[in-house]
Amino acid sequence: MNAIDNTPKLLAIDAGNTRVKWGLFNTSGKMIESGATANAELQSIQLPRATRVIISNVAGNIIATQLKALIANTSNIIWLSAQASACGVRNQYQTPTLLGTDRWAALIAVWQIKKSPCIVVNAGTAVTIDALTVDTSNNQGLFLGGLILPGLDLMQTSLGAATAQLPTINHDNGSAKSIKFFATNTAEAIQSGALNAVLGTIARMATALQEHCVGTPTIVISGGNAQLIAEQLQQTSTLPVSLIENLVLQGLYQLDHFMENELS
Repeated sequence: MNAIDNTPKLLAIDAGNTRVKWGLFNTSGKMIESGATANAELQSIQLPRATRVIISNVAGNIIATQLKALIANTSNIIWLSAQASACGVRNQYQTPTLLGTDRWAALIAVWQIKKSPCIVVNAGTAVTIDALTVDTSNNQGLFLGGLILPGLDLMQTSLGAATAQLPTINHDNGSAKSIKFFATNTAEAIQSGALNAVLGTIARMATALQEHCVGTPTIVISGGNAQLIAEQLQQTSTLPVSLIENLVLQGLYQLDHFMENELS
């Protein structure tokens, strides 16, 4: 029986709107360590060492500067930009490089896992809902495009901040079973409204994607509110639902492997 190779090869960093997540991959592509911190606390942490670093940053220049300080001793660093194609996926964004790197990495990860039509949902501060289908001419992935809307917490917080008589909701990310469609108090009405806005958008994307693909697409969900959304979809959707953790980090590993092979 072969021993597990725990030699750190790649540190993948996903700098999002509110949190920075990281994963340390060994030479075989297995994530051997992971962690996360709030953006406001990034300066106080230490990141593990690796021979290579790849970063998806959608959090802006301040976070980029702090990350540069944390990885200053690493010489092989990639700041990811989306591409027209990579890892068997073609990017149909009008300007491919303007696609968010977190969305691009998640699409890459889902294609490598599923190799079939999927709706790719990242449920964090914002919710991104992207359509991935199969180009039957070459059997590769084709990113058709997607949608962005405020995340569950942001929708609820914005209502409390912008209206005089609506309460500020205490977010607990509880079970979807506790969300009432016919809400009988204001707090529940706000929670149900936010959740059903996301669920309804996913459902409409599913209908649109089914018109572009052969077979039944899978809804793949990741992110901080993924469990809540997945539980509700599993009760209501006729499509298969798959909850996968760390999609962006997995996609970063795949992209680094792809770029490393291109250069060799």
